[in-house]
Amino acid sequence: MHLPQTLHDDSHHRATLFAAPGGSRRAVICFEAGRDIMDGFVPTACPGFAVRAGIDAIMVQSARRDWFLSKGSDHLAKALSAATAAYDEVTATGFSMGGYGALLYSRAARVSRALLVSPQYSIDPRIAPYDPDRHDKFRRIGQDMPRPEEWGDTDLRGVLIYDPSISADRQHAARITHVFPRLRLLALPYGGHPATSVLGEKGQVGKVSIMLVEGRLRLKEIRRRHRMARRESPRYHLHLARAAVARHPDRARQELLALAQNGSDHVRFEAGLALLPLDRAPAMKALNNLFDGLPDIPASWARRLQAALDDGTF
Repeated sequence: MHLPQTLHDDSHHRATLFAAPGGSRRAVICFEAGRDIMDGFVPTACPGFAVRAGIDAIMVQSARRDWFLSKGSDHLAKALSAATAAYDEVTATGFSMGGYGALLYSRAARVSRALLVSPQYSIDPRIAPYDPDRHDKFRRIGQDMPRPEEWGDTDLRGVLIYDPSISADRQHAARITHVFPRLRLLALPYGGHPATSVLGEKGQVGKVSIMLVEGRLRLKEIRRRHRMARRESPRYHLHLARAAVARHPDRARQELLALAQNGSDHVRFEAGLALLPLDRAPAMKALNNLFDGLPDIPASWARRLQAALDDGTF
């Protein structure tokens, strides 16, 4: 059993070590991705892939959607530096906001190899004007956002996975690999955000993480797993249908309607929202049916639906 030990804890960020029984000379640092609601810390646990690999794991959490930035960021960096000093090898994982965190603290934490999934280079509108959906989130951070190469280790190796059909994610990936040239790019089309969502439906993300910590990240193998997983993936078909709207609206309408009526709650909501500009009546019917079956409607869903209705482009 991996026992937890708090390495750093303040009102902004928390780092928890899960030490392998008998000790380990290797560690993986996992930076938390953004959650729908971020208002304090949530319980954390050692990731299953670290347990299977028999290595230590350090979970880095954020109490809010701040991209691991606060007035106490230097204290977090010092804690990670002290915690990783004795390891022979340190790897890291990070998805979306967590990917930025992994890049930013890679030098302090002595990270040699990383698995980064749909990370941001920056969400500052002056630096990333191509990502307007996150500009309000930047303003809520309330401080400057350093470029990842300013704090991070630009010799970092590993893989950056992204969905090329998402314009902002594609541009983030290009800028990151320009300044971290030893990272290899892997495009998983219509994987969504994060780009491993299709793999996640089939429980494959942990297996890719095992590849990371064992030093055998093979792009062809990850791509093959994505191809196998996408055949029956509602998320894949959702993202594909969204992309088809401009050129094949009739086919996209049929696919989105089917997805809005079946599948997970998340897929039904996203498909219904995407269907609204194409066919409002069945879209609203599908969304109402979804909401009627939920005990609580997520606040973010309500905001997004209201914004779509207020937009009035349909």
